Amino acid sequence: AWLAAQGHEVRVVTAPPYYPDWKVWQGFSAWRFNKRQEAGVTVIRCPLYVPARPTAVKRLLHLASFSLSSAFAVLAQLRWKPELVILVVPTLFCAPQALALAKLVGATSVLHVQDYEVDALFGLSIAKGEKLKRWAFAVERALLRSF
Repeated sequence: AWLAAQGHEVRVVTAPPYYPDWKVWQGFSAWRFNKRQEAGVTVIRCPLYVPARPTAVKRLLHLASFSLSSAFAVLAQLRWKPELVILVVPTLFCAPQALALAKLVGATSVLHVQDYEVDALFGLSIAKGEKLKRWAFAVERALLRSF
């Protein structure tokens, strides 16, 4: 809203609100795309799977479902040709499409990290296994360096 108030055209690709209860808020849908103006910002909400009781596998499916559905909305911005593409993490699962959009339109890509997902995944013992941990941190490192 602040950027829009400064005269910038702002578009946000996001999910319907569901946190912290792991339940999509009333008035929103987990299964439909929705586009509307909010405080001068075009907000595109994408469908996603929201598990009532998140486990490691369900969290991964949750993140992957949003990554897949939001990829369509992000890549639809090719016609708009933004000058700046900002990805707020979580979710790092959306990094490939954000980077692709920025590269295809010649925009600057910026990563804003609010939470390190891989650290949380292993730090909270949601996932286990040394090989998986090494692989996950390697993927995270490569994605972070791409911005």
